[in-house]
Amino acid sequence: MAIGASKGLRVVPDGHLAEGHTPVDRGRTAREVRSFRSVTVPPVQPRTSRWLLTLLAAAFLVDVLLSVGNGRSALGALPGAGLMALCALLGAQKPTQGVLAGSVVLVMSTALIRLSHTKPASISLNDIMLTEVAAGVALVVLVVWRTRPWTAGFCTAALVAATLLATFFRTNKWSSLSELRNLQIGLLILIGSIVIGVYLRGVSGRRTETELGGLVRRQWPLAAALALIFFLDLRLGQAPSQIFALGGAVVASVCAFFAPRAPVTLTLIATIGIAMAPFALYLTGGILPGRSGEDALVFTEVAASMALIAYNIRWAPRWPAIFSSAALALATFLALKFRSLLDNSSTDRGDQFGLFLAFLLVVAVATGMYFRSRDRERTQSVRSAVTGAQQSERLALARELHDVVAHHVTGIVVQAQAAKLVSDKDPQIAVQALAKIETSGVEALKAMRFLVASMRGAKPAGTSEATEQATTDLNADLTAVVEHFSGPPVRLNLDVPQVVPQEVGRSVLRLVQESLTNVGKHALGATAVLVEVTTTTSEIHVRVADNGTGRRQDPVGGSGGYGLVGMRERVELLGGRFAAGPADPVGWQVDAWLPVEEEEPRDDPRTDR
Repeated sequence: MAIGASKGLRVVPDGHLAEGHTPVDRGRTAREVRSFRSVTVPPVQPRTSRWLLTLLAAAFLVDVLLSVGNGRSALGALPGAGLMALCALLGAQKPTQGVLAGSVVLVMSTALIRLSHTKPASISLNDIMLTEVAAGVALVVLVVWRTRPWTAGFCTAALVAATLLATFFRTNKWSSLSELRNLQIGLLILIGSIVIGVYLRGVSGRRTETELGGLVRRQWPLAAALALIFFLDLRLGQAPSQIFALGGAVVASVCAFFAPRAPVTLTLIATIGIAMAPFALYLTGGILPGRSGEDALVFTEVAASMALIAYNIRWAPRWPAIFSSAALALATFLALKFRSLLDNSSTDRGDQFGLFLAFLLVVAVATGMYFRSRDRERTQSVRSAVTGAQQSERLALARELHDVVAHHVTGIVVQAQAAKLVSDKDPQIAVQALAKIETSGVEALKAMRFLVASMRGAKPAGTSEATEQATTDLNADLTAVVEHFSGPPVRLNLDVPQVVPQEVGRSVLRLVQESLTNVGKHALGATAVLVEVTTTTSEIHVRVADNGTGRRQDPVGGSGGYGLVGMRERVELLGGRFAAGPADPVGWQVDAWLPVEEEEPRDDPRTDR
């Protein structure tokens, strides 16, 4: 974006919005604007195949390890789990077919397990493999997301029915206590899957990404990890009141998900939730007297606390981050001790878990400090890059302003001086000079308008009408510059190939143009100018020499002193060499050598037979 450009928005080919340009031209109507936006900007749709394949592969690996560890009697459940994973991958492309196929696979796998007396090794729902649970969640999300409501409802009901059948009839091993826990967990999984599908359904219809949508896109790996750990916490719990023990973990997980927006405030909220969770568990003891054997360490609570501390250290100011992180760490430790007192069997393990928490605290703080340092380095790099880009654009605009506009203005001044001197003796020459002044003024005005458009972002920085027209035919461009030169006669010697790289040709044109401008300004008494552009195998040599007296002439309006600097910059940017100084025996001479990269001849594939 050019310096001083207006901060509008433009639509780029990949559908995103970028700064620096307006979306449509000023002359378009409102209807054309709406049509343009609706056609160019695609809906926002998250990718599914990559993370789905990773999730299913990880779950299937866990099932394989558990089945191998439990002996041959558990291996018979693996084919059904693998087929269920394939149904989920099918659902990524065709959700309805994937869900119906998954329901059939669950029923057939249940029959096979029942007939073969297989004993599935499961850490999820009762006799349901972890891969089957992951695939079922993915299928519910996909069918709610991408199909019509009535289709989604029918398919979800079919999948739930198949899951209930598998839960109750695979091995005939169940108890009222375990089934109550399984129903609690299954209901939570189903509700979470539907909520995610509904959210993705709403996001897919949007034309632009909202702040919440961007947060979800960045935070979904953390949400998936916390959901998995929470699921394991539920599965490992032994009491029906285990759900009350995880209240602090739920609060901390939600705060960790939204932590990038307000890390200190959400950390303090999580601190209160974790501190109050043991008291809620203690109160449920009177309501549900069957409680026994709660684990003192809640893994979801610890993971969410680590994420919050890392976010705090990374983004929050130093002292608020230290205070809130210390409060959260203390609340997590006290909650652990309180749960240890409630569970007499875990009293000895409380101190060991305390050391474990201390180690995790160090890891979280180190992680936050690492990302804070990396963010600082990235910010400095971006700032340096922006500063360099701004400086480059300023120099480009300055060179274009000096080489193009100053050239025309110099011609105006020279012609005006000449007309003033001869107006009394030969009015006809003065009239001719006025015509040239008019032409130079029009060209200067056009160049100024193009530069203004460049600064407003309508054109790339450093462009002008002359830039747009230059280098299409370098010989013709150089001849035109010489013909319009209002100073001493010019002898032109050109040996330029027909095809010249655009940047090289533009620089050659500017070098000749600026050198002739300097002749008109400073070459007092010059009667002849030589412009010579020759080409060798590797470079183009530009020479402009005059036979002036060598005495400096101060032009009207003074001299900016940037002509030679700009020419040297142009040449050095292309990797060339530049020299300027007094000529022998009199005058001034400018020499520049610009490298020309010759394209290697391409082999004709028709000859390689």
